[in-house]
Amino acid sequence: MYKRNKSSTAIALIMGLAVLPLGVMADDSDDDNKGFVLTGNCAQLPAGRTTEFHGNPATSNLNLAMAGNQWVVFDGFMQAFNEYRATSDDDDDDIDLTAIGNQPRTLAGLQKKGADYFIELIPPGQERNQIKSGCMLLGNEDDRNFLPTSIQVDFDVFTSTNFNLMRNLAASGFVKEAIPYIRNQLTLMTDAANSSGIGTGVDATIDATLDLLDSTIRVSEVDHINEGVHRGINAMYQRMDEYTRLNGTAADVAALDVLLSAVATPQPGSPAATRTGVTTNFDLATNPACNYRGHASIADGTLRLCEFAVLNKSNTHETRVHHVETPSRILAGDSDVGPVWVSELQLAVNNGDAVSGFQPIDAVNRPVVYSVAFLATMSKKHKELANQWVEFLRSPEGVQVYVDGGFSALTGTEQAERYSLDPAGNLVIEAFTP
Repeated sequence: MYKRNKSSTAIALIMGLAVLPLGVMADDSDDDNKGFVLTGNCAQLPAGRTTEFHGNPATSNLNLAMAGNQWVVFDGFMQAFNEYRATSDDDDDDIDLTAIGNQPRTLAGLQKKGADYFIELIPPGQERNQIKSGCMLLGNEDDRNFLPTSIQVDFDVFTSTNFNLMRNLAASGFVKEAIPYIRNQLTLMTDAANSSGIGTGVDATIDATLDLLDSTIRVSEVDHINEGVHRGINAMYQRMDEYTRLNGTAADVAALDVLLSAVATPQPGSPAATRTGVTTNFDLATNPACNYRGHASIADGTLRLCEFAVLNKSNTHETRVHHVETPSRILAGDSDVGPVWVSELQLAVNNGDAVSGFQPIDAVNRPVVYSVAFLATMSKKHKELANQWVEFLRSPEGVQVYVDGGFSALTGTEQAERYSLDPAGNLVIEAFTP
């Protein structure tokens, strides 16, 4: 609840989609592993944030790099896939249906059918870096840790919450096409009682906009470098600002301008002021995402709510794995609010955690589409299982597992993308309906 005088403010369609036949994305050509070059520094992740690494890449028969927020449904999804795999004509019937999460903690146990996977469920930006470099360093963020644990994985499948990462991989020869399969939406997680009053004004979306900038409200904000969800959050924040300016009272707009002015540059102790090794522009006046240009009703140069405005607040916490840190901080009373996926809120509620959520209106909070792609790094011996897995991911049964976990089915209007390089090496993007 922004601290002001509040009285001053007056699944069925997916079932009809054709499932990709085996081999549409993962072909069997002899040179399909050509065209990419491992490059760049290893991706990095603090060792304490590896809670969503599963399996053994040395013995795996399928390596999955999954956008992290899918962890809320993934145990159930892989159990369902094992049942599908056990009854498929393309596989034997000796799948261990108790393997996921219950396999013997031995090397032999990790190689049993039904447990023979390596899965990462972390921010897709970090996975993109890992795919391109071929390595992930797990360290403790201590300068003395000069040789962190290193994991090398040739991933077979990558999923992401936006096409930008797919396009980046395509430009480097790792991806040929990306196909949508599910949707999700953002929400602002609070404690169960919403004791800070997020979005409790006459116009809830306007109130939540001001709350995020309120100096007394402690926000758990996502890592703007490695967590792909930050793009969707930033877009939602921008639309919340526009909605407030076009629908709020003069007092609302004046309050918004005052609050933005206070965080126009990083406050002492803020994540923006303390984070090192980034070239991000945290000056709202010069960052294009944080001020208006060319809007018919809003003056050029007007400051605008964006992710960097929140990161400029002294009491903001910047996460590295938001779906782990934000709920735990809210439950511990260390943060008042933080953006998470609806699916993550649903899981927490289902688990009995004392959390709730405020979801801005759809006009500002638009669903995000997830896409899946086979990677050029795929092992030939993994192709059959990878095709089978993607087929199940997009099947009615696979989609239902996601829907039961708080995700939403595709509407049938989502576009897929195919990628190629022109003679000059520029990325060519072709939209198509799968």
